[in-house]
Amino acid sequence: MITLLGLLSVCTLTAAQPRHGSLEKRQAYLTLPPTPSLPRPINNKPFRTTDGVNLWFQKYNEAAGGEPLVLIHGGLGYSAYFGDVIRHLSKSHYVIAVDRRGHGRSTYLPTDKFTFDQFASETAALLAANGVKKAKWVGWSDGAATTLAALQNAAITPSISRAFVFAGFQKPEDTNSTFTTRETYKTFVTRCAQEYATLQPKASFSDFATKVGTLEATLPQWSDRQLERIQGSKVTIVGAEFDEAVNLAVQPHLNKVIKGSKLVILKGVSHFAPVQDSVGFARAVEEFAK
Repeated sequence: MITLLGLLSVCTLTAAQPRHGSLEKRQAYLTLPPTPSLPRPINNKPFRTTDGVNLWFQKYNEAAGGEPLVLIHGGLGYSAYFGDVIRHLSKSHYVIAVDRRGHGRSTYLPTDKFTFDQFASETAALLAANGVKKAKWVGWSDGAATTLAALQNAAITPSISRAFVFAGFQKPEDTNSTFTTRETYKTFVTRCAQEYATLQPKASFSDFATKVGTLEATLPQWSDRQLERIQGSKVTIVGAEFDEAVNLAVQPHLNKVIKGSKLVILKGVSHFAPVQDSVGFARAVEEFAK
């Protein structure tokens, strides 16, 4: 979850690296490990939306059958940040990774105003086009907000058998105001800019990042009453012990409001848990998927 002012203040910096003091070496939550690679092959046949945008996705171990685990990444990032998690999960599960509109290998339109409802609808349409009738959604940060939006959509929620909502939020004020000062954050934004230039050399990272920043500065705006309507029995709310992006009180509040949901706190990690401890994150997803 990235705030607009912080995003614009650091996205033009040269690559900032995490400090390498002894504290950082032994505490994973203070680090941002290298971006994992995606398992090969890389799909080159994206899903085409009704307005002509190409949404990248990849299926892994489809032969495993059953309801796929649909991995939905966070803001600015893309599915590669789930790369090592995908390697673990796809050993025994059918997995689908999706790059949301504008992110990673997915394109967007200059006139776009990103919304979580749009992301949710497009993810559902992509799955339906691929013959997926039921799936377990695993959302991280903006991907978690996308999942919460989907759970509130009467046309989509029947197709979600269960939802793993990691580092979710219900309003922009849920952001930790000091997040943009962290070395992990600065490294992440700069790295995303460099990766974007490789993945989409004809696109403008600054323009894309501004759209993401505007999204996160204004949306979502869900009341407790709206979230109370979600079927909590199929939701697992997941937080990180040292989340530096979303205020620590948010996940317990979501758990309280979404009645019947389960609350899990991942120990020793931060907002970047999928890259800090991919094995632990994958185990939490596997436990959820049982």
